[in-house]
Amino acid sequence: MKKLAFLALGSAALALSACGSKEADTLNEAEAQNVEDAAINNLASEAANAAELEALGNQAQDLENESAAAANATEEVDNTATSPSEVEDDVQGM
Repeated sequence: MKKLAFLALGSAALALSACGSKEADTLNEAEAQNVEDAAINNLASEAANAAELEALGNQAQDLENESAAAANATEEVDNTATSPSEVEDDVQGM
């Protein structure tokens, strides 16, 4: 009888300890998954920020190049345009 009680008590203790550790593992797995998700989100955010900074840097360089090209370009005079004094003379002659 003592052996049967000892066996029942031992099996009950093993069953309870197995259930308790499984819930703790599930909790730890969920916490680990949350940490991994947060780390992946942070890496993705940093990569997006780096790509945006690179794109803005390229855009700034393009604008600087366009500005320098415009400053170096000589303005061509349009000889076909009518001077303001000629237009005034035509209006006064009407």
